[in-house]
Amino acid sequence: MRKASFWPIVPLVAPALAVVLFFFACLGVMVAYSFLPNAGMAQVGTGFTLANYGRFFGNAFYLAYVSRSLVLSMYCTAVTLVLGYAVAYLMYRATPRMLLLISLVLIVQFFTAYVIRTYAIMLVLGRNGLINQVLMGLGVIDQPLKLLFNEIGVAIGMVLVSIPFMVFPIYSSLHAIPKNLEPAAQALGASPLRCFWSVILPLTIPGIAAGVVIVYLFEVTAYIIPALLGGGYYDMVANLIYSKAMGAMDYPLSSAVAMTMLVISCVIVYGAQKAFGRLLPRR
Repeated sequence: MRKASFWPIVPLVAPALAVVLFFFACLGVMVAYSFLPNAGMAQVGTGFTLANYGRFFGNAFYLAYVSRSLVLSMYCTAVTLVLGYAVAYLMYRATPRMLLLISLVLIVQFFTAYVIRTYAIMLVLGRNGLINQVLMGLGVIDQPLKLLFNEIGVAIGMVLVSIPFMVFPIYSSLHAIPKNLEPAAQALGASPLRCFWSVILPLTIPGIAAGVVIVYLFEVTAYIIPALLGGGYYDMVANLIYSKAMGAMDYPLSSAVAMTMLVISCVIVYGAQKAFGRLLPRR
């Protein structure tokens, strides 16, 4: 039997390998910059120093960006999980026509430009936006609610923009459940609630895990949403990195902040894998 030749697959592997190598090259440059001294006037010195990390961890103002990003992303991910699971379960139970409609809405939102989606949210949450106009028209409030340029506006934007990232992994897990499993559980005496809690929910843990990790990492590193909906009054760590790199031209400090967030993200992914691994049903 002839051995398969390696060369025919080179054209397929080469683009992916080039992307991976380019990513690690950029990552290596960022790591190197994080240990270089800042010479001032947008200049980078030579040598090795930990001063950039010292400037970051020794400044409570900078650390507030990190804690703000972590906390906001945590509870926004929890809200997105609840809403996303509800939508995914509705898709799982929906008729083919309703499933097509919901999928179309999610796909359109998913592929719509990030800035356009965020700007649309601004039009809804603004002082003269849809929400305030409806509430004032119904007499519920006398003056517009402040839903923009604060934590509430950023949180709402985070949840609305990231819902598709939660729905699709969970729906994939629901769709993979055998159709006869739920009727079998109910035939053995399980109530619909018990069937969902003991049968359906455990089998969707992989989808939940994937959705939570994707959404949390997406939100903790978000830039456009806090930039537009926060308006400079509620910035997150990505905004700090951008301002230090492009505004102050302090590349060493911005690289140190970026590397710190990369390490935190890796720890989050590892911890999430361990936590959700314990929740998976034993075979």
